[in-house]
Amino acid sequence: MLKLDFFEIIRKTKPAYQKYKYALLIFLIGVMMLFIGSPRDAPKIEETKINIDTSFNINEFQENLEIQLSAIKGAGKVSLLLTVEDTEEAVYASNIRESSNGENNNMYEKDISILSDNSYGEKPIRVKSISPTFRGAVILCEGAKDYNVKLNITEAVSAACGLSMDKISVLEMDQEEENYE
Repeated sequence: MLKLDFFEIIRKTKPAYQKYKYALLIFLIGVMMLFIGSPRDAPKIEETKINIDTSFNINEFQENLEIQLSAIKGAGKVSLLLTVEDTEEAVYASNIRESSNGENNNMYEKDISILSDNSYGEKPIRVKSISPTFRGAVILCEGAKDYNVKLNITEAVSAACGLSMDKISVLEMDQEEENYE
């Protein structure tokens, strides 16, 4: 009797099976992918923290620029002094909330966003760093007598530092200064 009921159920569901066989097939494939696609012992992915120091170092910048300027034909030995207006400035992410207590009374509340790691350490989220702006440059070089060398050095410093040419002074280096160093 149980066998008759089973065959009776198959006979009654055959038209529905024919109608929805593709939907049923896709459903079964999806269920199989869920079980097969998510392994129980997945390998743990190690987080690699890359700490890129993007802070501006004016001494390093000056040394590199001195090396580049001394490579200009006829410049000879070069000494560079750069002056800056401000120090480096960091901009941090913040949340600003506004509330109003009437028609003309608006209040603003500003909080710095903080990033927390698993070891209970907290640090603010840095959005960007603003490098200091240059105020002027004084360049001492051996070949400053030659007008072309002076012009080439002025153009190079202008391009590298974003200074206008009137804020750059190129002077001839005293030959005795070599003995002091």
